[in-house]
Amino acid sequence: MKKDKVKKNRRSNNKKSSRSSNRILINGSNGNKRTNGSTKKKKGISLPKLKPWKVIAGAIVLGLLGIVYLNHVFATQELLREVNQLEAEYNRVQRMHTDYKLIYDRIIGPAEIYENAQEAGFINGGPAEKVIEVEK
Repeated sequence: MKKDKVKKNRRSNNKKSSRSSNRILINGSNGNKRTNGSTKKKKGISLPKLKPWKVIAGAIVLGLLGIVYLNHVFATQELLREVNQLEAEYNRVQRMHTDYKLIYDRIIGPAEIYENAQEAGFINGGPAEKVIEVEK
């Protein structure tokens, strides 16, 4: 290769090796040697770094979920109102049916039939016809 196409080496040959200055003794002390700060430990809880677009996206998703939940709640309340209205209507119709059935039963009942028979000219046999005598 030609010399002009070769990139210059970024490392300088005069610097000390960083390995020799960061060596730690076996017992954990560094023997009064300088360190580059990489051995410092952070105290406290480390939180993952969140990027702003992730926070915004999360807020939008939570907002959409909230809107869906509120729509669900309002739809459920509307259905409950409708169910209560239908139940009230059903009870009203049930009472009407019971009243009409009572009127119908009175029309076809025995007292009404006897009364209609008398008006038509039939004679009531009285209680004597209804008694059954058993011979011994």
